[in-house]
Amino acid sequence: MPRHTSTDSSWQSRSKSRNKSRNTTPLTSATEKKLSGYAILAAASGVAMLALAPGAEAKVVYTPTNQKLPINTTFALDVNGDGIPDFNFTAGTFLGGAVRRDTYTFNSDATLAVAGEVQSNQVWGVNGAVSALPAGVKVGPKGKFAASNFFMGAVSATDSGPARYFGPWAPADGNVKNHYVGLKFVIDGETHYGWARFNVQVRQPLHGNLQAVLTGYAYETVANAPILAGKTSGAEEAATPPATLGQLAAGAAAH
Repeated sequence: MPRHTSTDSSWQSRSKSRNKSRNTTPLTSATEKKLSGYAILAAASGVAMLALAPGAEAKVVYTPTNQKLPINTTFALDVNGDGIPDFNFTAGTFLGGAVRRDTYTFNSDATLAVAGEVQSNQVWGVNGAVSALPAGVKVGPKGKFAASNFFMGAVSATDSGPARYFGPWAPADGNVKNHYVGLKFVIDGETHYGWARFNVQVRQPLHGNLQAVLTGYAYETVANAPILAGKTSGAEEAATPPATLGQLAAGAAAH
């Protein structure tokens, strides 16, 4: 028969004591609510950290210039500097005449236009006319872009008659200074937005001719992110700011 020593009795006593300490104690309703609240806050904290984690950094890339558009020659604009033209600007003039109904008629015309290098590259405008945007306009997915927008401005006169002006960039006997062409173009299959700033003066070829000077251009590096016309640094504000911890906790509590 095995012998029970005092040491065995002491070990059994300690073992029973430990087993008692392991017995579960029912939680009160108040305690359960507190623990549930702690779990919600912990989950919200984790979601908040994910919400605040940096994604692709938005950045405006600006290029200052003082480029006068050549007359009757296409000027190709490479907005993002990757060596691929994005838009073609044309400042054209015509000075000449023709025989019409046995009468020699003298014509004088000047036209400013722009077109995307590919159909997906478009400019902001309405009914084919390119808008002369003021500074601060948000150029982005909600803009009025179309491949058919290409006409910026023109002037035309016949014989010694009065000149007729057409388009947003050709006010009668005036000029447009520090206004913007809204740009939408594709980089590596993704849509980006930008602007090109111009000073434009449209006159008949006999009275000062057409002058269009590109003074700068910029684009937003993040696909589909808007850019403010005239903005040269930083980034446009995010459409949806990161949620606060309280907002996330409230959302978690609702589920």
